[in-house]
Order: sequence, then structure tokens, then C-alpha cells
Amino acid sequence: MMGMVGLTRTGRFAGVGIGLLLVALSAGCLGRSPAADHFVLGNNGLLSIDRRAPELAVLIGPVRLPAYLDRPQMARLRSGGEVELDEYARWLGGFETNFLRAVSLGVARQLGSIRVTTFPSSASFPFDAQIRIHIDDLVVVDDESLRVRIRCAVLREESGAPPVFFLHEVSIPLEDDSTEGVVNAHDKALASFVEQIVAELTR
Repeated sequence: MMGMVGLTRTGRFAGVGIGLLLVALSAGCLGRSPAADHFVLGNNGLLSIDRRAPELAVLIGPVRLPAYLDRPQMARLRSGGEVELDEYARWLGGFETNFLRAVSLGVARQLGSIRVTTFPSSASFPFDAQIRIHIDDLVVVDDESLRVRIRCAVLREESGAPPVFFLHEVSIPLEDDSTEGVVNAHDKALASFVEQIVAELTR
């Protein structure tokens, strides 16, 4: 009889243990972190196709980034100089890859050239010009605007002309503070940057 009572208590303890385990597993499933959303640059605010210099071959890059852009997470600058990284909103493949791709596509559309590529390149054709880029600022400030400051050098490969330097500095208001609003502001900034590059290339 005592043995039966002991067995019953053991069974109860086992049942309670299994129940707690199921509750823990359920909580783990319900509390699972949401998956990150991934975005690419250059899909919005695309410049119209032009044929301003279809014969030009252009190498875009390299690009130097501030630390907050050298990662996939989107960054926002808060008051006091704090940079907030969004773990659930990311640039697909990282910001550098997205940036160079978007700039090269924009330049190619404006020039009408099929010989525009990104650094590093294994292209078999020589380049007429190289665009070297240094991003000082490209960040959302207080959920209100995108602050843009990009220095650029246009190097002519064969002409022997000295490099042409220019500064692209703008502030673009956000349509709203959503992630989509942030991406749209980046696309607008890149569109205006591309226009300035093409203007220098075709001067």
C-alpha cells in the first residue's frame, strides 16, 4: 500500500513537471523575437532614363563610411548624440553594398551607359572615370529629417586632369517616421547625389 502511495506521488510530480515544461515551451514560442525586415536602396525615387553620355565607362567606389553605417542595422541619431540601431530594420547585405549598387544604377540610367560598375571590379574594359566617395553623415535626426553630407572625388583615368572634388550636403524631411519613410528619404538623397555626379561627369 505504501508503495502504491509513493508511486502515485511520483506520478503527480512527473505530471506537474511535464506541465511546467509545456508552459515554458509555449511561453518561449509566444515570446519569440519578431524577424527583422530587410530593405534595399534605389527602388524609390529613381531618376528617369537618359542618354547623356552612353559611351562613358565609370567605376563607382570605394566608399568610406562612418561607424554607424558600417553595419546592416538602420541608424537614427537621438538628442545628446546617441545613435540608436534598429535590430528589426536592416539593409539587405549591409549598407555599403546597397549604397554602391543604388548609386551605380542611378548613374548608369542617367548616362545611358551599360559600362557602370562598382568597386572592386573585375570588368574587362578600361574606365573613363572613377568616383571615390566619403560619407560624413547620412543619418535620420530626431525622426524628422535625413541629414546628408557626402564628399566626392571624380578622377578622370586617362585625361591627366586633376581630380574634381565636390560636396553634397542636404537635409531631407521625412514623410513620416516609419521605416518606409526613412528608406524613401535615403532614396531621395541618393537621387540628388547621382544627379550631381552625372553633372560632373558630363561637364
